[in-house]
Amino acid sequence: MRANLLLMHYARSPLDCPVCEADRLTSMADARAGICIASGVAIEDIDPASGYDHSRRGYDRVRASWIDLIRQHGASEFYEIPDVAKVRARWAEKRPDFVEGDDWLTEAFEAHRQFITALGRLCRRTSCDIHFPAPTL
Repeated sequence: MRANLLLMHYARSPLDCPVCEADRLTSMADARAGICIASGVAIEDIDPASGYDHSRRGYDRVRASWIDLIRQHGASEFYEIPDVAKVRARWAEKRPDFVEGDDWLTEAFEAHRQFITALGRLCRRTSCDIHFPAPTL
């Protein structure tokens, strides 16, 4: 956890030199890879260019995080829905075998419906496409 905070601090450090910026991005990718290795991610599941974790465990965590966000707050065509599409597209590029046939939004929408029903009240987010879909013309 502390390593992630140090990496975030390093990423925010401004540099005015394009060469320094390239070196910084390479260093950040190396640091991410180191964090992944320390977390038990297999080397073959680490993207060498970015240092990101592309393991099944990483995919499941990202997927669960988006589903939980939508479960609690709903989804809007202005925010969550396009963001989920972008994240899924990145995973489809790197690990298409994980994404194929896995519909995050369908599961997330159903989780939100169940969450709101369990609360015993109406959804309070007026931009929620699940409970307040835009009218079709």
